Formats: sequence, C-alpha cells, structure tokens
Amino acid sequence: MTLVRRIAAYFVAPADERASRHAGRPGPHPGAEDADVTSSPARMSAGDRPPPAVAVLAPPADAQALGAALALALARARHTPLAVLCVWSPQPGGAGWRAPPRPAAARVATALTARGHEAKAAGRLAVVRLGASCEEAASQALRVSAAAGSAPTVLTLGGPRSAAFDALLAMQDLVVVAVAPTADPALARLATAGLTRVLTCAVAPANPGRAFAVAGLALLPSMRRALAAPVAALS
Repeated sequence: MTLVRRIAAYFVAPADERASRHAGRPGPHPGAEDADVTSSPARMSAGDRPPPAVAVLAPPADAQALGAALALALARARHTPLAVLCVWSPQPGGAGWRAPPRPAAARVATALTARGHEAKAAGRLAVVRLGASCEEAASQALRVSAAAGSAPTVLTLGGPRSAAFDALLAMQDLVVVAVAPTADPALARLATAGLTRVLTCAVAPANPGRAFAVAGLALLPSMRRALAAPVAALS
C-alpha cells in the first residue's frame, strides 16, 4: 500500500462501502424533539442568513482541535454567543481541561444531554461526542444540527468517510479538508470525491492554540490564520 493510500484511509472508506450513497441532497426532517434549543435573546445578527453548517475532515489526532477552532472562528465572525461542535473519531477525546462554559453554551449542552446526546459545554462551545458507528453518528449529527437553531454548527470527522456520512456532507455549506503541509494533493481529492464547495487547509503543528481551542477559551492568531479561508468563504 502506497503512502498516499495509507493516509487516505483516514478519510475515505473503500469504494464498496460507499456504493449506496444517496443521490440528491436530502434535508433534515426533525420531529418535535429536534426543535431549536438555542432559545437565547441573541439571535442571528447578520440579517436573515441561516447559520453556517460546516464539515471538517481531519486525521483523528487533529479532528477535535481543528473542529473547535473553526467553530470558535464562526461564532466570532457571526457574533453569536456559541457554536455547536459534533465530533466523530475512533480516538477518544474530550477529556482535557475545559473553560467555564458561557451561559448560552451551557444551556444548549444541557438541553442536548436531556435529549440523549453526549454533550458538554466548554467556553463558547457546546460539544457533542457522536456514537461509535457511522450510522449512529450520522443520525445523531442530523438531530443536533436540527436543534442548533441560530448557532453555527461544525461536524468534524476524524476517521474514514463512509456512505452513512455522505448525505450529511452534501448538506453542509462547506467541507474543509485538513491536510499536512507535506501531504500529496491527491489526498484532498480522494477525501472529497463527489462533493461540492470544498476547501483545504494546512494542519498546523501542535501549539498552544490547539489547547485553547479545545477548551473553548479563545482562538489564537495562529489558528485564525490557518482557518481564514474557510471563514471568509462563509462570510
């Protein structure tokens, strides 16, 4: 197996696993239990534009940090009190230090927990750890997105892209592919085959900005620069 194929295994499931991908672009069908939980006085401040919904495809070790950084960047750009981050990864995560939650994030995390999701608040983030199976994770992410209301949502996939996620990825306003600076360009093409509105960004080396983002505390300049293109595309 070539190096490119080994790296691509982080993102792209085998072709037969994706054979049943849906045609078209389905929309969510939330039931009453999926009603907006962001019942905050601070509604959308950028006219009547719907909040952005973004997916991040990243290696498992980078998934939560990059997803958290992008969620914070979108909340900052849209002047919203929180952002909702859904994380799916074969590697455990979320056990590090978390900043004291903002009231809006705490309220949303509590509401999502009451609805059966594994949700925690950290600073301006309501973070949902998705189920282990792709099918369960996709179903949970759809319900969380329906309940997020005016908050930006980021779906971070830190594992192989499977047919179960394809419909969700097609519904996003943008798909961001995180690649190492030295990675072969074929990696991004494999990761996003069949998708539209795709951007790539370089995976920043380990730095304090990652820890600050995961904690929901702040977005340091290094992380803002790395994510400038996706944020600008959604502005």
